Amino acid sequence: MKISTTEQIDRFRAMEPFWQWIVGATIFMVAFLVWAQFLEPTGTAWAETADRMESDLTRTSQSISLDPKSRNAAMTYGAIDLPNAKSDGSLALIEIVQEIMSRQGIKNDTFFQSQSNTIKASLLPGIARAGEKIERIKGELDFTTTPAKAIQIIADLEAHPGIESVTSIRIDKAGNKDVRTRLSLEAWVRTR
Repeated sequence: MKISTTEQIDRFRAMEPFWQWIVGATIFMVAFLVWAQFLEPTGTAWAETADRMESDLTRTSQSISLDPKSRNAAMTYGAIDLPNAKSDGSLALIEIVQEIMSRQGIKNDTFFQSQSNTIKASLLPGIARAGEKIERIKGELDFTTTPAKAIQIIADLEAHPGIESVTSIRIDKAGNKDVRTRLSLEAWVRTR
């Protein structure tokens, strides 16, 4: 069965003008829906991918100038690992604290995280990827143990690569030979 184009055009022209408009509008709507459902999203996704690649190339081709102090710190401390994504980083902070506390046999500890704060991108050149921000997650840890274990826990927390810093420490005598220790911890995470 062969469909003749001229035959179909002749049938279309033989219709009343009202039906010609209906058929034309229907063909236009079907074409528009095909474009809106399949072609336009694909084109948009390709454009976003191309823009992201372009910004990555631009960012990586730019030279980052470090002041001598930062250069010396990089040589002293070694390579910098990028922080985790926010969802992974906040969970990792909790897991790090739980792992260290259980390893030391501490069961009566309290740990909670406060809201995160954004760190200015100008303070961390070249660390955040394009379109990302670095945020600081803070956690408060409170526990009671012997002074030797408290010192070991503080050392383990400071040495762990998943914790950027221990920002404050308060140690009070709790009675007998125990001390109550309160720490403020900080971890960095990447967000979009």
